[in-house]
Amino acid sequence: MIYFSLAICLIMIVFLSFATNGLWVKHINNKFLKGFLLPGSIVHELSHALLCLITGTTISELNLFRTDNTGIKYEKPKIPFVFDFFITSAPFFGCAFFIIFISKILSDPIRINNSFPDEILFSFNGLFNLVRYLIDTVWITFNSFRGQFQIKEVRHILFLFAIIVFTLSMSPHKQDFKYLIPGFAILSAILFFLEKLGVSLLKNSWWNSFIKEMWTITTLSISVLATLLFFTLIIMGFVKGYRLTFGHKGSKK
Repeated sequence: MIYFSLAICLIMIVFLSFATNGLWVKHINNKFLKGFLLPGSIVHELSHALLCLITGTTISELNLFRTDNTGIKYEKPKIPFVFDFFITSAPFFGCAFFIIFISKILSDPIRINNSFPDEILFSFNGLFNLVRYLIDTVWITFNSFRGQFQIKEVRHILFLFAIIVFTLSMSPHKQDFKYLIPGFAILSAILFFLEKLGVSLLKNSWWNSFIKEMWTITTLSISVLATLLFFTLIIMGFVKGYRLTFGHKGSKK
């Protein structure tokens, strides 16, 4: 069930990153946000561009300095939907790679458990147990990060900056949803049935390591994005309450 678990995590990241990034773009000073998210924006657009080149898709426009995920335009791919999915999902893996890369450079400042979920039966009850397991894993990841993080450690600060920037930069454009959601679901189903047919890719060490790293990054990304979204909504609520209370009184005067 690891493939379905990853698919659910990636779909959660799609919605969480889209919602959080959208709120930040709308309510935070645009120049500050552009500067803050610039590294992630460059990786986001270059990831799209790289998959366009790999799939032979013509790029009509490329702007690396946009924070609204509209920095690239490309012609219709040769194999619709399949190549569209590859191109639109590229930033997830590009940003994940840079989180892993920066973590390795900083000597893994925060260590997160990357063990797979136990075998879960393919049933309604199994699906419920899977969702519960994912929630528990994200919560454990959050507590593990919080327990190890030290504000006085420069490498911890740099790593926190990196995961915030690159998880927010995973945010897709609204039009990409029609490729990402069914694409992750179909891909996980294909890999799942391959395992059932005896074609176990997880027996290959490189694939096993890749899936473990993706599992670690996805649970960490969900923890970060859920926390950012929560505090963003709390701050927005306080600001709106303040404006309604004191702004209304001021207007009467």
